[in-house]
Amino acid sequence: MPRSGMPEPELYETYPFVAPEKYKGKLNGKVVLITGASAGIGSATAKAFAAAGAKVACVARREDKLKSVVDEIKSAGNEAIAVVGDVTKRGGPKEIVSQTESQLGPVDILVNNAGITRVSCIKDEDEDVDLWWRVQELNVRAPVAMCRAVLPGMLERKSGVVMSVSSSVATMTLPCMSAYAASKASISKFHEGLIAELEGTGVHSFAVHPGTVETEIGGTPDAINQKSMEHPALQQFLSWILSPDLKRQNVQLPADTMVALAAEERCKALQGLHINVNEDLEAVLKEAEKEGRGRIGSERLYLVTIATL
Repeated sequence: MPRSGMPEPELYETYPFVAPEKYKGKLNGKVVLITGASAGIGSATAKAFAAAGAKVACVARREDKLKSVVDEIKSAGNEAIAVVGDVTKRGGPKEIVSQTESQLGPVDILVNNAGITRVSCIKDEDEDVDLWWRVQELNVRAPVAMCRAVLPGMLERKSGVVMSVSSSVATMTLPCMSAYAASKASISKFHEGLIAELEGTGVHSFAVHPGTVETEIGGTPDAINQKSMEHPALQQFLSWILSPDLKRQNVQLPADTMVALAAEERCKALQGLHINVNEDLEAVLKEAEKEGRGRIGSERLYLVTIATL
């Protein structure tokens, strides 16, 4: 149900406030590190930041696809490097940041995009829930470790942006999606809490819901536990999410929104919030710029919240 006075979630494509031409050259000289950059949202985001003038470190494990993205960015006259690495490996984030800084310079903007999902009933998981836990390692531990790797430099320079791709699933109750939902609620809450630590430092933090975008995340190994496929609640959910009638956001929308969050000075008013790309960012921003953040502050909107009586 639409909230009176607030934007309705109906955006599916890029619009004027986040349009690429608005931010062309705005990030000249800035170094952006993007994980999961070999396809989907990550690839589109890498190209969007490059179009805004940034030097982009594209991080992923698939070297061939990563090279293709970097070549495309370079062919457009922009600067990018491929960093082949595993963000879940111990010491991996530090290695990735070190390689990026040795080739491009200090990281100004971090976009944690790499992620996986797991569709499975808990009763069908193995006794040690290893595959369930793997989702937490990639969707929560890795982005937190990436933030940990770039924050000392950002704090020293008193400037920087860290953001992670989250999901509206963080606030939904879905069958057989506990691993993914828990991970996205965790990473949104992490960015929300990080703001208190970053107050007055010049470093800003965002969690971003990218909309319902068609990506490769559901096709990764072990994404779906076939043992759970007959669960009636899961069947109902899949019939909705896989329906050809379900309108999805264009992949460019989250990419351009994240560029706007990093490049538009006014967007600092939204720091710590769970940003939904399918809402008009300017309208949300205008509310956040009111005294006490307007309704966003008084009603605790765009936060992971447990309401009580």
